[in-house]
Amino acid sequence: MAMFKLVDIITQGLDATSLRHKILSNNLANANTPQFRRSDIDFSSVYAEVNQIPMKSTHESHITTGIRISDNIPIVQDNSTSMRNDGSNVDVEREMIFLLENQLHYQAMTEVISRNLSLLRSVIGEGRR
Repeated sequence: MAMFKLVDIITQGLDATSLRHKILSNNLANANTPQFRRSDIDFSSVYAEVNQIPMKSTHESHITTGIRISDNIPIVQDNSTSMRNDGSNVDVEREMIFLLENQLHYQAMTEVISRNLSLLRSVIGEGRR
C-alpha cells in the first residue's frame, strides 16, 4: 500500500510541475508584451496550509492529510520588479532556467514512478512462477 501512496503523491507533484510549465511558458510567450507581469507557483504557502490542518488517524499507516496538493496551488503574479523600460518584468534567460529546473523535477518524479511500477511488475511476475 505504501507504494501506491507514494505514486499518488508523486502524481500530484507531476500535476504541479505540469501547471508550472504552462505558467513559465506563458511568461516566455509574453516576454515582449508591454506591462506584462510574470507569474509562478507559490509552493511554500501550499505546504504551510497542508501542515496547519490537524488530521486524526486510527492507524499509523493512514495518510496524514486528505488534501490534494495539486488542487490548492496558488498562482502568484510578480508585481515587485520591472526588468525593462516597457514595464515587463520577464527575464527570458531566468525563465529558461526555471523551465529547465522544472523539467528536471518532472523527470526525477517520472523516474521514481517508473521504478516503483517496475518493482511491482517484478513482484507480480515472480508470483506466477
